[in-house]
Amino acid sequence: MFPAVLDLHAIFAQRHLRVVVRHAAALAFLCFALVAAAPAGAWNWDETKPALRLSLGLDVYRAPGTVVASARYGGGWNVKASAWVRDVHVQPEAPGFLLGGGYAWTKSKWRFGAGVVWIDDENDINGTRWNFDASIAYDMSDRVFFEYQHYSHGAILGLKKDASNGGWNLIGVGLIF
Repeated sequence: MFPAVLDLHAIFAQRHLRVVVRHAAALAFLCFALVAAAPAGAWNWDETKPALRLSLGLDVYRAPGTVVASARYGGGWNVKASAWVRDVHVQPEAPGFLLGGGYAWTKSKWRFGAGVVWIDDENDINGTRWNFDASIAYDMSDRVFFEYQHYSHGAILGLKKDASNGGWNLIGVGLIF
């Protein structure tokens, strides 16, 4: 009939999924409304100029203190390589490197990127070797930029639910060449 003890984990997991779906739908509707209301020329993207971007990123959420050195080369389409240079709070250990590619959109001094990366080791942060790459950057000058990068495999979207998906959340500063 009724369980003697409530399964609170299952109750909160179902509630969490409904909240995430509700927020995602609201965000999608808001984005659609903003696009529809914008003047015709407001969504023209600038050309992403080819450049070599070198950065140092610090994980600020799942493995605070872990440092990743990254290099990204290209314009709109680009390739990326990164290496973990400091390992803190990662079980069993931080990966050694990642390789990837993606696309970047530029608007004024802002750059938005999306792509795919292959990470050489699985751990409790990334969970799988193949991960999505999302980034947002602001060019503070012609040579210096500030960047947020996120790598995860998308369990929130229903992909590979049985693997850990905390993801890497890196805030960094870099140089443009």
